[in-house]
Formats: sequence, C-alpha cells, structure tokens
Amino acid sequence: MTSSPPPELGDGDRPGRRTLTSALLQPGAGWRLEKRLNVRPWHELIALLAALGAAVLIIAALVTLIGKNPWESFAALYNGAFGGRISALETLVQATPLIFTGLSAAIAFRAGIWNIGAEGQFFAGTIGTWWAYDLWGGLPAPLSFIIMFAAAALAGAAWSSIAGGLLVRYGTNEILTTVMLNFVILYVLSYLLAGPWQSPGTFYYQTERMDEASFLPRFFSDSRLHWGFALALLTAAAVYFLIRNTTLGYEIRGVGINATASRYKGVRVGMVGLAVMAISGAIAGLAGAGEILGVYHRLQTDFALGVGFTGIIIALVARLHPLWTVAVAIAFGALVNGSTAMQYETGIPSALVQVIEGVALALVLAAAVASRYRIRRTARDG
Repeated sequence: MTSSPPPELGDGDRPGRRTLTSALLQPGAGWRLEKRLNVRPWHELIALLAALGAAVLIIAALVTLIGKNPWESFAALYNGAFGGRISALETLVQATPLIFTGLSAAIAFRAGIWNIGAEGQFFAGTIGTWWAYDLWGGLPAPLSFIIMFAAAALAGAAWSSIAGGLLVRYGTNEILTTVMLNFVILYVLSYLLAGPWQSPGTFYYQTERMDEASFLPRFFSDSRLHWGFALALLTAAAVYFLIRNTTLGYEIRGVGINATASRYKGVRVGMVGLAVMAISGAIAGLAGAGEILGVYHRLQTDFALGVGFTGIIIALVARLHPLWTVAVAIAFGALVNGSTAMQYETGIPSALVQVIEGVALALVLAAAVASRYRIRRTARDG
C-alpha cells in the first residue's frame, strides 16, 4: 500500500510553522492508523503509563459506585502487595508459578506456535511430581527433589508433545489440541484423586499430605517463599540464553518470523516445533512441581486454576522476552496479592476484585499493542 502524496504547501504552511488548528482545518486533511516500523522504548513507556492511568480512573470509579473510598482501597492494594516485608515476599510466592507459565508461553510463541495448553501441562507436572514422590519420596532430600522436578518436567513435556506431534505430522491446529488437552488432563487427575491416589478417610478429591522431608526449603521461616522462586529465575535465565545464544534459539526465532524462509535455509521446521513444544511443556510442568512441593504439599484439582492462561497474558505483555516475563509476573503477583488484601480490608466484593484484575490486565495488554501503532496525518483524494 502506498500513501497519497502530501498536499502542496504555501509560504505560510512550511513545516515547523503550521499550527495544529491550521492542520486540522486544511482542506483534504485526513488521519490514519499505521504500524510503526520501529517501536522505541519511550513509545512503550508512554502507552504503559496511559494504560495505568486509565486503569486507576476506571478502578476508582468502580470502587466509588459501590460506596467505598477509592483512596483507602488503593492504599490497601499497595499495602497488600508491597506494604511490608511479609507482603512483598508473598507477592513473590504468587509470582513464582506465573514466571514458569509465562516462560512456557513465551518460548512457544517465539516459534510461532500458539501453545494454549500451559494449564494442562501444569497439571501434568503435578501428576508427575506426585508419582515420583510416591515411588522415591523416601530418598535423601537433594536426590528426591531432583527426581520429582525431573518427573514434572518430563510429564509436562510428554503432554505438550501430543499436540506438537499432531501439529508436525498432520498439521492439526495447536490451539484446538492444546485447549482440549487441558480438559483431558483434568479428567485424568479427577480419576486419580477419586480412586487410586485419594487420601483415605476423606471425600475430598485430594491425596495425603506429603512428609515434611519432601517440602521445598523456604528462604525465611516466617514466609512461604520457597526455593521454587530461585528455580524460576534460573529458568528465565536459561530460556534467555537458549533464545539468544544457541543454534536452536536462532532457529526458533527464524521459524517464528518466517517458517517458509527458514525451511529453504535448511532448518528442520518440524523438529524445531517438536523441540519447542517439549520445552514449553517441561517449563509448565516445573510450575506444577513448585506449587506442590513448595506451597500445597498435596495434589488437588482446585488449586492454582487459571495459572496457565494468566501466563499467556504475562508473556504477551512482556513481548515474549524471558527477563521481562519475570518482571511482569511479579507485577501481576502484586496485583493478585494486593487485591486480596483490598478485599479483606475494605470489604470490596470478590467479584469486583476479579473485575479490577481483569481491567488492569486488559488495559496493559492493549497498551502493548497500541505502542506499535501511530496516528498519522495524510491527504484525502479529491
């Protein structure tokens, strides 16, 4: 598409001397939305600040509508997220699984593969963790942790590889297969928790509580922040190194930009797709292991629901950058933790808390898209 030539300028209309009013009133003036060739950091910063400002105004209006003081609500939100040492550490606890699932989505999307199955791969990781604990939980702590995390990664990779294999072999749409596999793994988990793995003497769908020797160590005795957070940071660094400094990373980026051109250059696109889906699923599986071993200490069907889908949003907001994914996940962990505190301290309904989280995420995601475009003045024909 080519733009129309600019209108001829008179002596009083030279660039730099034209006012906004004269530009708007000039005959034939028009405006269009076009994509930026280069998105600079300050474009993203302005869009983000605008989104946060809009979010604050909308949230304040919603809080006022139900008769609450918006200033007290925002103070409770901040105090719940970063208002004290314990609050800040709990924010990192909330962020830990989101870092994993965000990285899981980011690496798949980098290759142009829409893996929407981090939720199911997360639960596949929990199943692998419990299975390894049931078999080898009595081994010395360092070895047992390695085995359980390895089993979680393998389970997540195996589950995601089902969709990866169907994509490479038959061209099956990975969005459909990964979404459907999310439901399948929940049915598998329900069967296990209602049958062979169900805790004796209870009607709840859950396993027995793990032995304390299998709990992930915590950084501080008065906080739930466990070593899984450190593993999440190491995973982010490993993904960054993989993407930027390895042959596979180069192929992943190339396939994501143009799979056809990559194939002509000799890249085995199918093998790259299988590898990416396996790595993506393995990372999501690690999130499941971290939650069981570090927080819940038993397998259930109703914990950490939505963590996989939230990771997709985090990856998109972070523009698929592994290190930015960590920062965005911590910010969302702060939002979740702060919203919970706001609910308890001010009496805001839980439904409104979910609306607040959704509004904030939607606007930030919209800002990430808006920063790639600009409004430009053009001339209209005729």
